Amino acid sequence: MLSRNLIELVMDKTLKIDETELAKLINISQIQNYICKNYGELVISSADESHINELGELWANHAAIQQLSAPDRYDFKFVKQDWREFVRSKLNKKHHLLLVAQNKGEYEVKGFLYLQIITIPSSELILKGVIEDIYTKPQYRKQGIARMLLETAVEWTMNNSIKNIDLITLNNAKDLSEFYSKFLQNPQNKVNLELVVF
Repeated sequence: MLSRNLIELVMDKTLKIDETELAKLINISQIQNYICKNYGELVISSADESHINELGELWANHAAIQQLSAPDRYDFKFVKQDWREFVRSKLNKKHHLLLVAQNKGEYEVKGFLYLQIITIPSSELILKGVIEDIYTKPQYRKQGIARMLLETAVEWTMNNSIKNIDLITLNNAKDLSEFYSKFLQNPQNKVNLELVVF
């Protein structure tokens, strides 16, 4: 979840675009929001209603980690409601992307990624994507699941003509910063990826 300070940082950096770049932006209504990609036995796909219960639990775990890591930046006291409703609200944002990782034919969600679309204020022109929420269950870490989620999100942005993605991390989230830094070194990325340490 983007905090207010982070939204201001992302928007401040984003609003510095020239007219040539502005002419290349696409309208949010042009986005194709479904994706399904196989990586052997692992399937990365757009989340749907059948994932809400488990995603609610995973997102609660993810939020608890964020709260402990940066209590001055994250305050989830306002989210006293059921985390399933929180996930449902994310699913209802049809122009954002919520991905889940599962084995073929299995119900268990091993990880998720949430990519938000940032538009020009008072417009539906897409400026960029922002990934702050990426999570893999502890027992499935170091198996490439987060990398496959991120690769799928990057591919989705390329297919939807979104040219820029901010990868958000906390300055004390060493593992995530290293993961993103390694991903940024991939010369095959055709999207402009920027690491934003907050």
